[in-house]
Amino acid sequence: MKVYILTDIPSPYQVEFFNGIAGQEAVDLSVAYLRDSDPERMWQPAREQYDCWAINESQAALSHAETLAVAADFAIFNYYNHPLAERLIARRAATGKPWCFWGERPGLRKPQFAGEWFRKWKLKALRRSHAPIWGIGEFAVEQYRHEFGEERVYQNLPYFSNLDRFACARGGNGSERVFLFVGSFIERKGVDLLARAFVRLAREFPHVRLKIAGAGPLAGTITRTLASVRERVEFAGFKHWDELPELYASADVLCVPSRYDGWGLVVPEGLAAGLPVIATDRMGAAVEFVRTGSNGWLIPAGDENRIFSAMAEGVRLSDAALGRLAQQARLSVSKHTLGHGVERFVTYAREAVNV
Repeated sequence: MKVYILTDIPSPYQVEFFNGIAGQEAVDLSVAYLRDSDPERMWQPAREQYDCWAINESQAALSHAETLAVAADFAIFNYYNHPLAERLIARRAATGKPWCFWGERPGLRKPQFAGEWFRKWKLKALRRSHAPIWGIGEFAVEQYRHEFGEERVYQNLPYFSNLDRFACARGGNGSERVFLFVGSFIERKGVDLLARAFVRLAREFPHVRLKIAGAGPLAGTITRTLASVRERVEFAGFKHWDELPELYASADVLCVPSRYDGWGLVVPEGLAAGLPVIATDRMGAAVEFVRTGSNGWLIPAGDENRIFSAMAEGVRLSDAALGRLAQQARLSVSKHTLGHGVERFVTYAREAVNV
């Protein structure tokens, strides 16, 4: 089965997933990237093991993308807010051959009605068709079903990565309780809320520390916010993908206080590392996996007080209780392996082709 995917950039987690898919005898995979990189992302180049190219490199690359978008047995579009993506979606839809749209939950654009109108305009070829929609998590499936109706097939296909690499033994932190944030220093990720909550936490509990890994425009803001408790904070800088397992292993609780995140791969990574996770109800992966009292705390987005109270509960946990949450954390993503994701992808693609 010749499968063609159009997406934005070669992110490490996507490349790993696509490499797994390409390793299946049932799939001949080709991937067209709209861009070869994003200047705002600091990812190291990933090693692709499938046919791929960046459309922005040349006219020949665009021509190749158009040819395969029409000729493949099955086409998957993972991006739409780009003129070339709209053009290629329209070309495929016109052939009458099977295709699908695969995306994170829409809804960042406000007000909501304007966002829905924008997507219906940009995805008019999808709206006029009965093509399946693959949502990146149930959080996404729910919104796409609301916007595009019941008269099509919806599948849940989130992002997958090799979580086995996070299963390394965690080092003890003695009498301290270490909280970890990994992500971009931007408002959407809620790092400003976390910084303010931690200042309150550090004033109440003498044995807490915060590790912050990442970079971004709010670096100065959070540095100033945390100045009064600076001796309790470690700024770890940006960490490349292969450095993350060691970072997770050095913490006790992962904090992911995003105001909004379509998926948030950091959540299953942290759970796989045995970290109870504090995350919000506006994150796809958190809605999918985090259960308060079992493997972490699912809290309302944008609420500094709830971040603080969840962190305070994490501090008060005994070592034995923390260990039970860590065990449940690992168990909660035990069926979210790269192999499970590849199997699900191939199954959904076959179903779409054989309708």
